[in-house]
Amino acid sequence: MSALAMFERLVAGARRAAALPLGFAGAGSAERARFAPPRPPNLSRPVRRAVVTGASGRVATLLLPWMRRTGLTLECVDRRGGPGVPSDGPIQRADLRSAAVAERVLQDADADAVLHLAGMPSECSVEGLVADNSIALGHLLQAAVRHGVGRFVFASSMHVVGLYGRDEPLDETSPVRPDSHYAASKLHGEALCRLYAEKHGLSVTCLRLGSVTATLEEAEPGAWISPEDVAQMVEIAFRRDTPGIEIFHAVADYPGSPLAPSRAVTYGYRCRRPAEPYPQALARIAAIWRNDPVARQKRGATFASGALPG
Repeated sequence: MSALAMFERLVAGARRAAALPLGFAGAGSAERARFAPPRPPNLSRPVRRAVVTGASGRVATLLLPWMRRTGLTLECVDRRGGPGVPSDGPIQRADLRSAAVAERVLQDADADAVLHLAGMPSECSVEGLVADNSIALGHLLQAAVRHGVGRFVFASSMHVVGLYGRDEPLDETSPVRPDSHYAASKLHGEALCRLYAEKHGLSVTCLRLGSVTATLEEAEPGAWISPEDVAQMVEIAFRRDTPGIEIFHAVADYPGSPLAPSRAVTYGYRCRRPAEPYPQALARIAAIWRNDPVARQKRGATFASGALPG
């Protein structure tokens, strides 16, 4: 199916959905009977239980050990399932591209918050990204509204500003400049999060993740953030008790970088594992991409220099 045909199908679906209560689009009569009416988001209750999607993925594997230290009960789900760890139990197999599955996950979890890490993590065609990065997120947001889950954290990406030059000043208020279809899908995710935050009173935080690795040496130069610093931002997001959306750039402190400190600082965040001085990062960038001038010059590196898949 072409990108245009996929877009036309989504528009037609949205028009049909306008005549149905929230979340009923595409559902059969049996599924409709299972959907609960919307509940007001509960932002006064501290977060004790959280659903984590994409729990078998690379970022979750690094992040979850730090989150377990907070004492939260974590309900972990992933399309592939998995053994999990004894404290959490097995990772539940759940394909969130199904509205009924997203509904069941939040209904069964009785959670106070969602950390949505699932999705297509790399560049591909528009068709390949729509279901994984847009439809699944929409289903989960709808289910959060119906079950009164007040706090929602969405894993976005620094690639939404990937066409900025490495020497250009940048903060969360800067106009977006996506570097790829993948980045554009993350921007659509941020737009969905804003819609549900402003229309239904959710407290939503979008984390624009850099390169999440255990050590600086493993990360893409100039983009590193440690798992424990990401976990700190998630903790802050779970404590937010006001409706609306926040966006945090999630990159470690690089002394001398034109990237402004993350907005998470206004909520008490402090980078526990700073990176190298920015000139050193730029020197490594120049060495790695010496034959790719766009990757050297743009924050999005090879996402910025690569051709858009057809």
